Amino acid sequence: MPLIRIRLTPDDLDRIRVADTPDLGYELALAGQYLALPAPNRHLTAWRRDVARTWNPRHGRLFDLYTELYLPAFFEEATLPVPAAIDPQSPPAVAHLRDLARSGALTPFTRGLADGHPRAVSDLTRILTGLRATALDPYRRRVTSVVATASAGALTRAAVGGPGELLNRLHPSVHWDGRVLRLNTNVEAAESLEGRPLILQPSALATRISFNPLSDEVIISYPAATTPLTRDPELRTPPQALECLMGSTRAAALVAVVRTPALTTSRLAATLGVSVAAASRHAAVLRDSGLITTTRNGQSVHHHPTRLGLDLAHGSAPQDPSAQNPSPPGGGGSS
Repeated sequence: MPLIRIRLTPDDLDRIRVADTPDLGYELALAGQYLALPAPNRHLTAWRRDVARTWNPRHGRLFDLYTELYLPAFFEEATLPVPAAIDPQSPPAVAHLRDLARSGALTPFTRGLADGHPRAVSDLTRILTGLRATALDPYRRRVTSVVATASAGALTRAAVGGPGELLNRLHPSVHWDGRVLRLNTNVEAAESLEGRPLILQPSALATRISFNPLSDEVIISYPAATTPLTRDPELRTPPQALECLMGSTRAAALVAVVRTPALTTSRLAATLGVSVAAASRHAAVLRDSGLITTTRNGQSVHHHPTRLGLDLAHGSAPQDPSAQNPSPPGGGGSS
């Protein structure tokens, strides 16, 4: 099996970090890959079947960006609270499209992206917005929980047994002998960090190890999910406990922002049945409390939940029975 070998010095070991939040751009890229191909792991079978039901077949041009070896790594803009247009001239996009060209895998669509044609860029941005809405947003809390749980476990092992315990128990495809870190991947290479920190990134959708050497850091992404990935429980109205804590209107405001990221002040006012000025005051209190953030896009003000706001809103909601006893996956896909 091909191996990536990374020689680690004592200083390198001191610079290892374990991410505790998901890399949403990477998760979105994986989501597209698993729509193009059968889900390779059983824990993603139900997720893939659910997403495929609402996937727009006309968006299949997205799959032109994928080959067996190459995964697009430039989807971050599509996962921002206020999604931005994809930039095909960004270094990751240029590198990916160049790899596709070298492998003879360019299509009219990806060639248009490589040439920066506005129509192709607009189409990709629209496709990724749809992919995010169907394959990532309904599962975002589950994804965040998977990554946070895996990160906490890894850090506990590091605290008890040191870097060796952390690395050797990270994943079966990762092996540490005290000097060299070996990764079972689909490429063969020898690497060194050269002063860059090593970031260990748990992933809810990954099914194998990936290695991404950037100019300022080196990222090893590894599978963290062991149970079926199910939809987040819906939050339709503020739970009673949240209303008691915050008041009914302010609780409803937080839930509205959680349910609709990038909600504008005017839409928040309409949802609450109050004036725009009153909605703005409620949003200011939530923002000052660290429960939401606010961005401006032209004349519109958009509100986005913070991690604390998400946890507070969902943490007071009734438990989803499927999270306690997930049904075994069935149907399409392969293991």
